[in-house]
Amino acid sequence: MTRWTSPQIRSRPRPVAANVSSAIKRFSENRRNVIRGAVTAARRGILTTDAINLIRANVAEGDMVAAATILESPQGLRQRKVFGLRQSDIAINHHHQRRSANLELAYTCGFLNSWKSEAMMAIETIAVLSRLTDVSVSDAIGAISKAAEKWGASNYLALKISYIREFLKVDEADMVILASIDATLGHSQSPMIQYSALENIKTKISLFSIARRHTNILMDHVKGDFRRFHTLNNLVPTPISHDDCAGFVLRGTESSLLDAVRCLLIIANLRDRLPDAYAAIQRNLDADILESLLAAQDQVMAASVPQIVDPSEGDKPGEETSSFDNERSLLYYRRSIVFLEFVPLCRFRHDLDRVIGHRLMAPVLGEGTRWNAEDFGSLETLKQPDGVFELDQHDADGVQVDGFYRTYLFLRFIQTPSNLALLSSDEVKYLFDTTMRLEALLLESELKTMHLNASEEARALISVLALSLYRGKSSDPDVDFDFRANLEDYIIRNFSGSIPDFIENLAPKSPQVANYIASSLDEVTLQKMYQIVDSPVSAENARRDILTSVGVHLNKIEYIIEAEAIETRSKVAKLRNYFDTSRMFVDSLAMKKWLGSNPSAYTEQYKELLPKLTARLAASKSVVSASGKEAKIDIVELTSTDDYLVERIAADAFREFCVNNEFGIESYLGRRIRHNTLQGVMTKSVDAVLQRSDYNPIIAGTPFGAALSAWESGYKVFIERMRREFLQFRSASNPSALFNSEIDFTETSARRNLAQLIQTLRLSGPEMLDELIIGFCWRQIAPQLDSASRQIRVKMTQEIAQSLDQALQRFNGPEELKVKLALENGITSVFAQVASWFQIPQTGFVPATIPEICNIIDIEYGRPANPTFVSGADLDTSYYGISVHRIYDCLAVLLQNAFKHGSEGSDVTVKMSTKPIERTNLHLLDVSVQSVMPKAEASRCIERVAAALNSSETGKDMVTEGYSGIKKVKFITRLNEGAPTVSFDVLDDIIEIRFQLKVEVADEEARD
Repeated sequence: MTRWTSPQIRSRPRPVAANVSSAIKRFSENRRNVIRGAVTAARRGILTTDAINLIRANVAEGDMVAAATILESPQGLRQRKVFGLRQSDIAINHHHQRRSANLELAYTCGFLNSWKSEAMMAIETIAVLSRLTDVSVSDAIGAISKAAEKWGASNYLALKISYIREFLKVDEADMVILASIDATLGHSQSPMIQYSALENIKTKISLFSIARRHTNILMDHVKGDFRRFHTLNNLVPTPISHDDCAGFVLRGTESSLLDAVRCLLIIANLRDRLPDAYAAIQRNLDADILESLLAAQDQVMAASVPQIVDPSEGDKPGEETSSFDNERSLLYYRRSIVFLEFVPLCRFRHDLDRVIGHRLMAPVLGEGTRWNAEDFGSLETLKQPDGVFELDQHDADGVQVDGFYRTYLFLRFIQTPSNLALLSSDEVKYLFDTTMRLEALLLESELKTMHLNASEEARALISVLALSLYRGKSSDPDVDFDFRANLEDYIIRNFSGSIPDFIENLAPKSPQVANYIASSLDEVTLQKMYQIVDSPVSAENARRDILTSVGVHLNKIEYIIEAEAIETRSKVAKLRNYFDTSRMFVDSLAMKKWLGSNPSAYTEQYKELLPKLTARLAASKSVVSASGKEAKIDIVELTSTDDYLVERIAADAFREFCVNNEFGIESYLGRRIRHNTLQGVMTKSVDAVLQRSDYNPIIAGTPFGAALSAWESGYKVFIERMRREFLQFRSASNPSALFNSEIDFTETSARRNLAQLIQTLRLSGPEMLDELIIGFCWRQIAPQLDSASRQIRVKMTQEIAQSLDQALQRFNGPEELKVKLALENGITSVFAQVASWFQIPQTGFVPATIPEICNIIDIEYGRPANPTFVSGADLDTSYYGISVHRIYDCLAVLLQNAFKHGSEGSDVTVKMSTKPIERTNLHLLDVSVQSVMPKAEASRCIERVAAALNSSETGKDMVTEGYSGIKKVKFITRLNEGAPTVSFDVLDDIIEIRFQLKVEVADEEARD
């Protein structure tokens, strides 16, 4: 489990260096004795965070400069080094108490002053590396290599390396140099620094998903200063206010000398916006260093701004697009982090950070947000059609806006609450449709204001957006009651309570609002719309209709696939109940969807790496590259990185598996607690005893009754403690919780589970990553569930039984003992019942054999009297997880094809073979469906099948022509295997269509 602590530094017992002694004399007189005491203590033992904070606890800028000399100078107490850093030397967070902005700037200046010549070299390095895009790729990598050899690791260098890897064409020879740079920096041992850089610029990874993941993870640790954490600091790489400069420069100082210099250069680039901060630099930074910094700034300004977004990149007006993540202004926003040395990019990023970045951090900043961006009042600009955004148009009157830039302007527009009242229903609808990710960027207070001020129709749209926001931010879906009720009323009044009619009316005119609907009206939310959804089956059907309609109107195959998955789930569930409300439950289908929609940098890098790794592991280890160079070292390095990547992917996924509001275990616990299931179960048996009429004479108005009443009060306090303290996930504020969403990879079982996952992935390929990760999560949580069950059944039962014993120890009459025995039995029973909730995980999947799946399909198509014949070895092998759904979908298509087009009354045969994939829980499954063709139609049957197998099965194609038929089997197998595996043969009048899948095999527990 990751511990959010900075390393303690043990000072060597040696005389205080001359510069440290002289620095003490530069402190204000009232601080010198404190500083002497702190320095003396540090010489004798460990330099703790508290000691560092004590030395830094100054109120004068001069004292902060002196404190930096004592702590950060070449002979300082922290034994700081500025050359040859490895990535493991950069802590992912620090615990230093942030002082005011001017004081922290003075401290950073003191740090640089104490390393004067090195600071000036760092400035020169930044000036050189700012020109990476002006030289050849080989020269750029050579410059990076020299900087890495001299300085070692830094966030600045990690950003440059990530940019080169992601956006420049790197040949094989240069890849060898990059691998050498990684070795110099210790990347394989501690890759987080580079992956943090990569996730901020990689287009495939949603910036909003990154922000949500990191803020959720770190919410309990931030304590008012998000800049303490490297990952959060990278999300907002410019200071959003003067006060924010404090955490900004402190984070840079804690990282490296290069990063500290970069921070001051960024503030110099923003000097007209942060004049007080720049003045503090002028007051405290050595004159020669400041002159060098400004000279470097002039040198960079004289150069052309890097073309970080190619003219051909980004969505063009009028083009169909599957996502907003490719908007040109968003590409500029994300990539600008690499080149903040350039004033235009720095100012652009700063403008948007003050709006977008600030809002991304809102979950960890608490209430009372004060905006730092200027207000914006031009509704006409917001309403103009999409154009091609260019950097030089930023903040100009004639700016051509795209979806992301319009979102930025709209968020500035609503900083003035009265502006919301100016919007008509059509304008609200237009703005919702042409902006992006408002559910992640709007605050709850803003949504409520919009809701109150809007017209009836607009209020319905705002309700949809609010539902989407609350589903993402709150573990309690009941908090969105008002918005749900309003949306229900609107649908009843205008669409006779028909959700599909509401969607059909809205989706063609408002596609982005339809997107919000698809994300917010999940089955759980629909089940709570009691006025128009009367059962779980109705919720399931409504969800399927929503997804189908939105998928068709937005031309998005992923919605059609999800709708089909709901249908498949209900059919496969006939083998066994899909949801057993008496036991622990995680919606694995929803989790798989979430994993696919929210990839991390680790996931994307792993998917790119795994095919290369698998190929190299399968080949001889004496790999020779095209240039004739030996590549053995690449195999070793890839394997090491492979392990780390899977570990990080697993850790992130397990956390979501545990605490995700929509599908995780915490949502299950929340339902148990929120709907008073726990309270009802725990008190029912006790109440039944205390309210029995035959016990009334001995309880009512007696000392025994008074003792029982006192015990009952304590029992209810314990139930509340279970609710608030025990049946929760562990955090710094709640260390007694029974569950832990963090994985300790030093534990034997965790290492074993991880090793199994890594091995299976290497043999299966990246296509099965998500479902194998879900299987890993279930194996990982099982010991926690077992432990929780034992604690409740044994320890808590004993604790309550003992409290009852103590409360009634004075009462030993036969009738009194009878009541006591009845209570003891009731206590044992209720604790056993609560313990059973955590005994056997229910994954949301049903294990099934091929004959069982074929039997379901036969029943569905009315063929129980003429069942499909299944042959092959290992017919009793049970498959599991999403594999069952894939097998069902493929077999249903091929069997339906045989039933419909085969000779009437002829037999249909399914042949199967299954082969274990060594050292995994996967099999390679081959399935074929044989049927007899009608003689008169045989040629046409063969042509039809051949045409289907030779045609395209892209997402757009599938939406237009229908997600069905043999194309559907091609599509499913391509998603699972990386390429379609469908083929056919003809022998006389028999046609055989076959497919192959890697599938998960059920273990014994899954079959119980």
